[in-house]
Amino acid sequence: MNKSYPERDELKVHLIDFDDVPAHSFPFFTSYRMFFDEEIKCYGFFHNEEIVAVAAVIPDDPNSESTFMSVGCPIIYVFEVREDVRRKGFGQISAEILVRDIIESDTVQLCCSPFVTPFWQKVGFNISFFDQSLYMHRMVLKKEKSVKEE
Repeated sequence: MNKSYPERDELKVHLIDFDDVPAHSFPFFTSYRMFFDEEIKCYGFFHNEEIVAVAAVIPDDPNSESTFMSVGCPIIYVFEVREDVRRKGFGQISAEILVRDIIESDTVQLCCSPFVTPFWQKVGFNISFFDQSLYMHRMVLKKEKSVKEE
């Protein structure tokens, strides 16, 4: 059986209001929504006008009066793919668009996102730091040179 994955240009990304994310489709994202403030950018990834993935990104802005302290790079605070479209290529394509077209930094930190090394390596990142504590997991990723130079 030949799987048909979506093409990159079939996915559209839009800046959306995090309150517009459907809770029944993105329960993980919704559970973290109470921590969001106006500094967090929320992106919706759409296929055929249907939302298939969401990401909440904390930009790196040391002058921000945000609830979140600047860590020297953007933070992908939450990244979630709708459950019924997982393992169909939407996550990888959405993540590629996020880190190649939206986040311009060569370094990003993951907070409440998938800590799956092969996933982020396919997107073009190498893990440069991983910290796991009782309250938080942190993974810092650096773009591979081939991705940056494309």
